[in-house]
Amino acid sequence: MEKLTPKQEKFCLVYLKTGNATEAYRQSYNCKKWKPSTINEAASRLLKNGKIVARLAELNKTAVTDAVMTRQEALERLTNFARTDLTDLVEFGTFEVGHDGQGNPVIQSVWKIKDSVLQDPKALAAIAELNASKDGIKIKTHSPLQAVQQLAKMMGWESAQKIDHTSSDGTMSPAASQEAVLQALRAKHKK
Repeated sequence: MEKLTPKQEKFCLVYLKTGNATEAYRQSYNCKKWKPSTINEAASRLLKNGKIVARLAELNKTAVTDAVMTRQEALERLTNFARTDLTDLVEFGTFEVGHDGQGNPVIQSVWKIKDSVLQDPKALAAIAELNASKDGIKIKTHSPLQAVQQLAKMMGWESAQKIDHTSSDGTMSPAASQEAVLQALRAKHKK
């Protein structure tokens, strides 16, 4: 593919962002003194340029590809949820938090999010909820068990399930026996 000029490349990027060729042209080219109709015509011509059409198609494909999670990404994310324990995310401890009225130390059991977690997007993704209320801070992680179950479904690890489609009399008829069906048919024909 032929290389685009910097202005053409900018036009493509702005057009993808705004969806408006005229606005993309205004932002990419020096056309402040032009009539709006002239800008519209120039933008329309640019959209018909083969190099521009090819570049827009390439950028669209990349945008769509990057926007859709692949199976591998889903598996990796679920695996991360399944492998992350609460202790990987927080530190538990007993700390002196102050003194009471008589000067005795006040000891409290607390937890805090590990500093390393704050730097790791994968670890942060394992946190489903984080709430601060009058009762304190509550943290909830994604369920490792549910993540493993979802992985099992996606990977086909579940054993086959047997489903019994026969009725109690073995006829495959939902509620009626074979004799009852025959009697109903005979009665219908006699009428």
